[in-house]
Amino acid sequence: MSIKVSHFMLSLNPKYGGPTASVPIQCRGLAKEGVDTTIYTYSESRPFEKGLQEDGVHVIEYDKPTSFFKKKFHIALKNLLKQEDDADIYHYHGVWLPSNHWVASAARRKGKKYVFNPRGDLETYRINYNKWKKLKKMLIWHIYGKKDVQDANCIIATSRQELIAIRRLGITAPIAIIPNGIEMNNYPQTIVHEEHEKKVVLFLSRVNPIKGLELLIEAWGLLPSALRDNWELHIAGNSDPADYVHKLETQISSLNLSETVKLLGPITGDAKMRKYMNSDLFILPTFNENFGNVVAEAMMCECPAITTNNAPWEVLVEDKCGWWIDLSVENIVKTLTDAMSLSDDERRELGKLSRQCIISHFSSESVAKKTKKLYEWILGLGDKPEFVEAF
Repeated sequence: MSIKVSHFMLSLNPKYGGPTASVPIQCRGLAKEGVDTTIYTYSESRPFEKGLQEDGVHVIEYDKPTSFFKKKFHIALKNLLKQEDDADIYHYHGVWLPSNHWVASAARRKGKKYVFNPRGDLETYRINYNKWKKLKKMLIWHIYGKKDVQDANCIIATSRQELIAIRRLGITAPIAIIPNGIEMNNYPQTIVHEEHEKKVVLFLSRVNPIKGLELLIEAWGLLPSALRDNWELHIAGNSDPADYVHKLETQISSLNLSETVKLLGPITGDAKMRKYMNSDLFILPTFNENFGNVVAEAMMCECPAITTNNAPWEVLVEDKCGWWIDLSVENIVKTLTDAMSLSDDERRELGKLSRQCIISHFSSESVAKKTKKLYEWILGLGDKPEFVEAF
């Protein structure tokens, strides 16, 4: 029996962050495993669909409405879901958007199984960090959100950390732990690091308050000047919200750090890979991350990583290839000082260990096999996988 699965993702534009990379990887991997995979997405995703179709993923596009109401409440997808289809499982991503609810309710109405990846939406910090958004989320939770989550045939968490956060909300539905997958063939077989006049600490992610950039910039200003003068901090990424980057510009200027802190804007595609390879350290000082694709990307490019224990990267310590720290300005200062004081050879060795760590734990093939095994269990075609917690 060929399993038919429909994934739902509003946009595949990389400016919307990690899931625009991890969801296509998930879909391509499933197609290679023989799962008949379709993804529903806005037609604006067309420039980013080529790799999906080449690997056998079916893409169904629909236009984004022009009216504010229809766009805000994703009415185009709601109407599309009124049509009958032959999918065995609906698989969506996220919790709080109306589109997520339309998929869950359509699955119930049609008698289909459904699963979803919260993509960090049910992490305690993310629920709480904005008071106005928290009120909206709590309203959604009580009207339909909790039912959508609880009724799922399975929830896919990317880490034990995310599973614990979901259980704290009183959810008893089955939860599988399946990390995001990394496509090894997307990375150069041989890493060539170009030397520059100054060494580089790289931040590359959404430029958003949740990423801890203000603490990073403060810490950068507290580094010993003799050490800092030989390095630059490069901050790359799309500003979200759009005006947040101006707050960082003001902070950089007020601390007289304009000579060594550079705001680069978004970097994507081959340029992103080159940036990882040509950087000497990577840092993601996040307040919360349900996975952190950029950490894996940096490591695959042999750029040693520093991140916080608000992200599920304890493997950095377990495999002795990076730094996994409590988030504070003091800890960032200490860790950067230690990492920047290493010799070039020591950092290169950490880079090689980092790449091997990702190959060992996060290949897209192993993630696809786990996801297929989960689908089979949900459809009664196999035993409960060992990575599923079910009461």
